[in-house]
Amino acid sequence: MEQRSPALETLFARSQLQPAADGNAVLAKLFGLPAGFGVAPFMRLADTGERDAGFYFRADPVHLAPDRDQVVMLPLSVLHVQADETRALKAIFNRIYEAEGYRLETPQPERWYLRVPAPLNCVTHEPVVVAGGSVFEFMPQGEDGQGLRQLMNEVQMLLYEHPVNLAREAAGRPAINSLWLWGGGSLPETSVTGPVRVLTDISLIMGLARFAGSEFSAWTGKLDIPLESEKQLIAIDCTTDAALTQLEDQLAAPLLRALRQGRIGELMIYPGNQRCYRITRKSLRQFWRRRRPLPNLLCAA
Repeated sequence: MEQRSPALETLFARSQLQPAADGNAVLAKLFGLPAGFGVAPFMRLADTGERDAGFYFRADPVHLAPDRDQVVMLPLSVLHVQADETRALKAIFNRIYEAEGYRLETPQPERWYLRVPAPLNCVTHEPVVVAGGSVFEFMPQGEDGQGLRQLMNEVQMLLYEHPVNLAREAAGRPAINSLWLWGGGSLPETSVTGPVRVLTDISLIMGLARFAGSEFSAWTGKLDIPLESEKQLIAIDCTTDAALTQLEDQLAAPLLRALRQGRIGELMIYPGNQRCYRITRKSLRQFWRRRRPLPNLLCAA
């Protein structure tokens, strides 16, 4: 029997969908940023709490494997990068490249950042889009793409016979043999505005909220913030059944009550599918908009 989520289904059914052609355009609109903004410095802000005017890329540790006439990226989840491995690889990279103005930071074992000496104009791709397939068509392109590709090739040679990778291979684990650079950008020089309050488990949105000065809390699976604000954003990954069950049980019913009672003027839900759903007290009265099972609704939108 199909599991249903009546409160969440009601919220989504009575919402106004705000889709976007580009994955981050809807977030750009929510926080007053230009479309195509670089995500890396905001993610770094979420992970470190430090503001830096420098130009940063995400520098994710990956394994690239030859497969006939192509090179395939393994899914990041198979690497299980350890903290001691992270420290050793960061140390060797910075020892070689810091004099040239590069600095590798590793605030999370699988979320690394590269500060580069000057802004680079190039098109990059998030690893989740590439994982499991050939990397060739997803390599950096644009004005500075060649220089970034060259750096990535050099890093592969640096990591090839590092003791960390020799130990991983001896233990039957895939080597961390490359850094995948993507999402490059700088924090804006001027302030931006966002929702009054943000509840999220998405690092990018946590960084955006921190930069915008929004009140924000990390989603822990239990509602522990007041549902009283003019404009509130709920940005929680709804792409798994477990997440949907938790949200239905812990969050959806209180949100419905707060909207109906006028304690929230406007609620926006960003469920991790590159779309934003806006619900108001007025839109909740649109009873003719019938509920649908959530997986179908989120995939069809």
